[in-house]
Amino acid sequence: MTSDSIELEELQFYKLLTSNFSDLYTKAQSTCSIIVIPQQLSYLFPLKRDIFESHVYRPSPMYVRKHVSWNDKYEIEFDNNRTIRFFYKKDGVGEKRIKVLSQEDVRDTIRKSAYSILIIEQPLIDITGIETTLNGSPSRQIIRPMKQTEHLFTQSTASYESSFMYLDSIRQIEPAFARLHKALFLFTEKYVLLPKFIEDAIDKLRQFRFDFLQESYQLLNKNYEDRNLELASEIYITGYTYTKFWPTIVQYNEDKDKILFKNIQTKYKRQRTESNNFEMNANQNFFNELKKLDDLKSSYEKAKCLNSAIHIMITQKSMILDSKKSSVAYHSPSKSTAMSADETLPAFMDLICQFILTSDTICSIHLAAHEYYIEKFRFISLPSDMDYDFTTYRGAIEYLTNSSSSFSFLNS
Repeated sequence: MTSDSIELEELQFYKLLTSNFSDLYTKAQSTCSIIVIPQQLSYLFPLKRDIFESHVYRPSPMYVRKHVSWNDKYEIEFDNNRTIRFFYKKDGVGEKRIKVLSQEDVRDTIRKSAYSILIIEQPLIDITGIETTLNGSPSRQIIRPMKQTEHLFTQSTASYESSFMYLDSIRQIEPAFARLHKALFLFTEKYVLLPKFIEDAIDKLRQFRFDFLQESYQLLNKNYEDRNLELASEIYITGYTYTKFWPTIVQYNEDKDKILFKNIQTKYKRQRTESNNFEMNANQNFFNELKKLDDLKSSYEKAKCLNSAIHIMITQKSMILDSKKSSVAYHSPSKSTAMSADETLPAFMDLICQFILTSDTICSIHLAAHEYYIEKFRFISLPSDMDYDFTTYRGAIEYLTNSSSSFSFLNS
């Protein structure tokens, strides 16, 4: 059979996938990007589900070009000359290139999804290994189905990627997660987002999350709140829709960010020229942490970033507040004193001013937009330390934006 005469419906692997594992095939049509079908299948014994899950791929949450297998064991990406690169997900070991005999791009208007069916010569993984009895008859496969385990998810390491992996790893809630994915897909494709009606759109996200959690708790047979499930659903939903919302959020807060930038430029820059004690390099760790805000997709991740930035500021043992010269300066540890709670807010405002002044243009800074996003897109309460630090951040932004007189905190 040549690549020009391949009929998908005639291939044994495709027949087994659509008949024995129709639920997997249905889910793949809704949420996956690539279905790989081997042309030759000489193995006569029943194939386990894990084999088919190794040939169904979803877009990688971490890398644009890569796709991850349904069982989370393998990754593939397109190469040149009609080939794909296939490798074990862990550490990328076992990489190999595989020729694509035929490709069919499918646009499913009913499910509002698009995916590609790739036909290759042999299965992606070895499925011929058989354990035998003493008389030589086959007993069972060496390849055993993967035991489903929940992906590790903790509040300290929570991110958009880990939230996706965690929710996707809970087999019991697959129907609810598939429906959530479809709802978010339709929202990002069709919903018209206007700056004056942002909160109406946020309410829709809250409803998506509420429906997902209600169904998930029923499927899990839980009558109590699961903190990980609650947090992961918030991060995943807001992260999935981030690229749709963020440009509108920036536009909505554009005037406030410009006022913040102008206030600091006109009032603080003059005081900066009067002081020779600024040590910008010493504050670089703080600046680098704050620069991560634009790359983070959820309210929780942004709040965690602020928490980390303030932690860097407070725990710097050699940092003291120089009230006379209006700067956070770094000295030798022998001259340093511990920063008190009363000093945290003015020190933080001072560093924000330095951060803005070290940037060439307002276009790269959206501190007011980040404040708005964190406040509006959090559906559950933040941990107490993160909430305290976000309140500090809000206080700093509001003061620097609304103060019409000289920044008195710098001289107090």
